[in-house]
Amino acid sequence: MIAWGYWQRNVEELARSIAAVGLMNPITVTQDNTLIAGLHRLEAVKLLGWTEIECVVSGLEGLRAELAEIDENFVRSDLTPLEFGELLLRRKEVYEALHPESVQTNQGGPFRGNQHQKVSDKMTQTTKSFAQDTAEKLCIGRRTVERQVQIAKNLTSEAKDILRGADTPVTRKQALALSRLEPGPQAEAAAPLAAG
Repeated sequence: MIAWGYWQRNVEELARSIAAVGLMNPITVTQDNTLIAGLHRLEAVKLLGWTEIECVVSGLEGLRAELAEIDENFVRSDLTPLEFGELLLRRKEVYEALHPESVQTNQGGPFRGNQHQKVSDKMTQTTKSFAQDTAEKLCIGRRTVERQVQIAKNLTSEAKDILRGADTPVTRKQALALSRLEPGPQAEAAAPLAAG
C-alpha cells in the first residue's frame, strides 16, 4: 500500500490547488452518502476546514458502485504494480459477478450456469470479457490486463507483504516473474528485489 506520508503529501498538494482555483470536480456518493469517488478531494477540503463539499449523487449501488470506485482508483498515478494488479483482480471478481455470461468455462465457451442451457447469440455478442472491457476502459493492452491479474492472483501473501515493504519499487516485469514462481521460492526471491 501507499506510504502514509506520500498519500498525505498528495492530499496537501490537492488542498493547495483547491484553495487556489476551487473544487473543479465534485465527489461522487451513493444515495445513502457512501463515497464512490473523490477520497483525496474530500480529505483535501477537510484540511481547508470546509464543512460542505459539492457532490454528485449516483444511482449506483452495491457491486456497480464498487466497480465505479475501482475504476476511479485506476486514475491514480501512484499505484505500484502489485496495487494495480490487486485492483484489477477485484475488478474482475465484481465484473464477472455482474456479468456472469462473460465468464469462460474450462471448455473455452461462455459460462451458462447450467451447461445444458443455450446462451443466446445476442448475449454473447454484447457482453465483453473482463479483459476486453478493462483494456478498453484503461487504454491498455488485453495481455497487460491478464498479466497484472496473474501477478495479484499468483503471488503468495508473504511475497506481497515483502513487496509492499520494498525500499526500491519493484517493476511490473519483476513482479510478473515472481508470480510465475512456485509459491515456496517466491518470498526468497522477493526479498532481494525489495531490498534493491
